[in-house]
Amino acid sequence: MILPYIIKSAMALALLYTCTMPLLEKETFHRLNRIIILGCLILSFFVPFIHFTGGTNPTVNMLRQAVQLPEIMIDGNGSEQSIWNLADIMICIYIIGVVAIFTMTVVQTASLILRLRKCEQIADNRGNTIVLTDYTISPFCFFHYIVMSRDDYANNRGFILTHEQEHIRLRHYIDLIILQVATIIQWFNPFVWLIGKNLKAIHEFEVDEAVLNKGIDATQYQQFLVIKAVGNRLQPFANNLNKESLKRRIIMMNQKKSNRWMMLKALFVIPVATLAVSVFANTSDMSSMAKAANTTANSISTNNMQTKQSDIKSSDKVEVMPEFKGGNKAMMEFLMMNMKYPESAIKAKQQGKAVVGFVVKKDGTVSDVYIVKSTGYDVLDNEAMRVVKSMPAWEPGKQKGKPVDVKYFVPITFRQK
Repeated sequence: MILPYIIKSAMALALLYTCTMPLLEKETFHRLNRIIILGCLILSFFVPFIHFTGGTNPTVNMLRQAVQLPEIMIDGNGSEQSIWNLADIMICIYIIGVVAIFTMTVVQTASLILRLRKCEQIADNRGNTIVLTDYTISPFCFFHYIVMSRDDYANNRGFILTHEQEHIRLRHYIDLIILQVATIIQWFNPFVWLIGKNLKAIHEFEVDEAVLNKGIDATQYQQFLVIKAVGNRLQPFANNLNKESLKRRIIMMNQKKSNRWMMLKALFVIPVATLAVSVFANTSDMSSMAKAANTTANSISTNNMQTKQSDIKSSDKVEVMPEFKGGNKAMMEFLMMNMKYPESAIKAKQQGKAVVGFVVKKDGTVSDVYIVKSTGYDVLDNEAMRVVKSMPAWEPGKQKGKPVDVKYFVPITFRQK
C-alpha cells in the first residue's frame, strides 16, 4: 500500500505545483504564494486518502487508469517481470532514502543546538534569544533564536535584528518544518526540492517587504544584503541571509506592486485541485470492478461448480457482506503483489483468467477455496488458489448483527504480453 500512496502523492504534488505557481511567482502577492505552496504540499499528502466516487469522464478515467498499479505480465522474451520483486526493491530504496534524509536532519539539528548552547545568549525586546558567535557566520534565525557573530551585533545589529525578527513574527519556521517533513517523505521527487527553493525565496520576499515597510532605506538595506550574502546554510529549519536568491530579491523589492485583480489567477488552483483529487484519490472504480466480477462469477453455473458448492454451508445473501481489510482495492493489490507466475506456465506461454470461489468464515478466515472458472491450465488454477488461501483474515459478513459464513468470488488474471 505504501508504494501506490507515495507515487500518487508525488504525482499530485507535481501537477498542483506546475499548474499553479508559474502563474503567480512573478507577482508581488508573497503571502498568497506562500499559502498556495503550502496548500500544494499538504493537499498532495491527503489526496490519496480521499475516497472519491469516480465519474464517467473519459479523460479523467484515462488519467486515473494511468496511475493504477499494473497487472502481473510477462515480457515478449518470456522472462518474468515480478511486480512483487520490483515493488520490494523500490520500497527498500525509498525507505533507505527516508532514513538517510531523516538522519541527516536530526544530526544537523542536534549539532546546531549543541553549538548554540556554547555561545553567549542575550534576549531581545520581542522575547527572542540572540546567540552571539565568536566566529564569522552568515546571520540566520532558528525558531526563536537569532544567530549572528559578535562583529555583526556590534556593527549591523539594526538590519539583522529587524530582518530576522520578521522571519520569526511571520512564523516561517512552521513552513520549514512542513517542508522538511515533505522532503523526508518525498526525497525522490524533484518537485519537492524545487518547492523548497521557491518557498524559502518567498520567505525572503515577504520579510524584505516587511522590513522596507518599517521605513528602512531600501538602498542601504540592499547594500547590506549584498555584503552579508556569503555562504550557504545546511540547517533545514533556519532562515538566513544568503546569496542564492539575492538577485531575485532585489528585483522583487524594486518591482511595482502587482494589480490586485491579478490575484484572480489564484482561482486556477481550484480546477487543478479538483483534477488532482479526481485522478489520484481512491475511487470506487476498483470496487465497482470487483463487484461486477463477483456478479459475473455468481452467474456462472456448471455441474462442477454446483457439486463443489453443495459441500459448503454458508450464506449466499447477508445484510453485511464480508470485506477484505482495506477494501476491494487493497484486496486486488494484495493478490497482485503475492501472485507468482509459474515458471512452467511462462515457458509454455500459458495465460488465462480464473474465478476463485471461497468462504469467508465467521472469524474472518478464508476456507474452502475452489475454482469456479478455470484458466484452462491446472498450474495457473493452483497458483490462483494458493494466493487466495494466503489471504489474511477478512472482516466477516453479518446477518442480524451476528457473524456468518459467506461465499465470495475473486477473478485473477494471468496475462503475457
